[in-house]
Amino acid sequence: MSDSDPAGPAARPYDLTTAAHDYPARDDAPTRTILLCTHPRSGSTLLGEALYFAGGLGCPLEYFHAGFRPSFARRWDAPDIGRLSAAVRRHRTEPNGTMAVKLFWRDIEEIARESDPALADLANVPPGDAPADYYRALAEHVERLFPNPVFVHLWREDRLRQAISAVVAVDTGRWRLIPGVEGQAPIGMPEFDVERIERIMSYSDYCHGHFRNLFAAMGVTPYPISYEALTTDYTASVAGVLAWLGSTAEPMAPRMQRQADLESEALVLRYLREHALSAGGPAR
Repeated sequence: MSDSDPAGPAARPYDLTTAAHDYPARDDAPTRTILLCTHPRSGSTLLGEALYFAGGLGCPLEYFHAGFRPSFARRWDAPDIGRLSAAVRRHRTEPNGTMAVKLFWRDIEEIARESDPALADLANVPPGDAPADYYRALAEHVERLFPNPVFVHLWREDRLRQAISAVVAVDTGRWRLIPGVEGQAPIGMPEFDVERIERIMSYSDYCHGHFRNLFAAMGVTPYPISYEALTTDYTASVAGVLAWLGSTAEPMAPRMQRQADLESEALVLRYLREHALSAGGPAR
């Protein structure tokens, strides 16, 4: 688990990861894959649950991410990328043929390297320096693993609060707040570290820059949605995504509760104050 790309489910299993939420086993390949391309602490669980509970749009989870992959691999006896991909298709494809997957940029690079270790040489290259061939190679792996993909691109405009949210989640172990489903006492207290916060913000820019380059290389236009739009007008934002995906379902009320609180906001204000002081501004 890293600060810049936090991973790790809560101690109690997230209910949508369990066998109770598998679909009937399917032998045929999905007819469509919805790829929710995002970054940690951007509202992806909120949006992913909205798609799942709408029905017919799959269950977009981090099947290929370090946080959830080990539990899925154990449950489905799928230790490598080939068998895991087959298991996700078999158990997490809707009867109507739709599969949904949540992808962080780290996931795309890791699953591609697992299939082609030569790609490791470009894994940490900034998006402005990565050659076009790199994205073409990644696109081939995306299209191979995820049949007929359509893309939703979810990002958070407030990079500082995204980074603070990541710090709090990593240090406390609290990743979601869903009453009756998840919610445990914190395992620690968040640690304030300016360099750590700025590293997380930079990594978010890095990942979304790569996403944009990949979309361009694939010639696709994702459905764009920000965390701020999702949380400011949840119903209208979700309705827009559902309609774009061809669903006429009404958005359900979210199960999740907001995790940001006075403590996390105090960290935001502390960062802003120290940043202003380091830049020669007045203390407030």
